[in-house]
Amino acid sequence: MYKLFTFLAASILLFLGSCAALRHGDMSLISLGMPKETVVKRIGKPNMVVMAQVTEDGPLEVYEYMPIERNSYTDTFEPRPIWVYFLNGEVIEWGPGEDWQIDNAFTKRMLERYHNRKRPR
Repeated sequence: MYKLFTFLAASILLFLGSCAALRHGDMSLISLGMPKETVVKRIGKPNMVVMAQVTEDGPLEVYEYMPIERNSYTDTFEPRPIWVYFLNGEVIEWGPGEDWQIDNAFTKRMLERYHNRKRPR
């Protein structure tokens, strides 16, 4: 009886843990300009803060989320990093995470895209 209870408890914990990981997968819940606090409320705390730096435009932060997604080639479920970029506490961009080192050239390109979106058309 004890073994059955232990097995059921472990199964429930595993199921609930997988639901929490999948919660980070719905990036449609965020939008450009959304405050950082709202992002965390909607999709949860990030798995890690990739970077934080002060720029001329204000503080820049990058959050990493690891949604679990199905790999159609291997038919397995794997984590896929998604990075959310915040400038002055608001979302300015999000997309697939990268494995490269963040450097000044990348930061400049991202801020240029931000400025281009802010210009009147």
